[in-house]
Amino acid sequence: MDVVKSLIYYDGQRLLECILVVVSIFAHFLEARQNIWSKILAFPIALTNIYVYSVRQLYGKVIYSIVFIFFNVYAYLKWKGTLHRKPLQVSRISYKMLLSITGLSMLGSMAWSFIAYIYLNKLSFISTYGDTCYMFLGFMDKWLMSHKKLERWMIAIFRYIIFSLACYQKGAIILSIQYLILSAIGIYGQIQWYIAYKAMKI
Repeated sequence: MDVVKSLIYYDGQRLLECILVVVSIFAHFLEARQNIWSKILAFPIALTNIYVYSVRQLYGKVIYSIVFIFFNVYAYLKWKGTLHRKPLQVSRISYKMLLSITGLSMLGSMAWSFIAYIYLNKLSFISTYGDTCYMFLGFMDKWLMSHKKLERWMIAIFRYIIFSLACYQKGAIILSIQYLILSAIGIYGQIQWYIAYKAMKI
């Protein structure tokens, strides 16, 4: 009976991960197209992430998903615009600000990695570090995303590759493949946002 329950739980977990992968890929494609529906889909994705990645013990992703909900509310309001403000357009960030955000993200990543190494399973330190890098680069990425900064896709591509390795370390092959696909979408997004940025400059 316990074996049957385990199989049902395992199959249910895999099905949920597959659904999450499909919806997440679709939402990222919409985001690359600057479609406001990507912000709406992000809410159920974030809530599902909290459950899926807590099971996988990728706690950096769990924390990131919780904070991402607030980032997404802010991004939705910025992207949509109001009666008194036009919808947000793609722009660039100053190098000074980009370096500052990068430095803060790296410091936060190192601090969280130390905490994770002390209090979590030390044998999973490699995947925990990848998880941690994803979390702090994710905060950086989502700040850039919410302000439609062109540089966000380069950060996104880098963190997707890192997290793909972290998922592989945890045996989450489906999720690992997902983030490789998201890396390709990131390249597409960079091209699309660059075209939009150049159109604004003309």
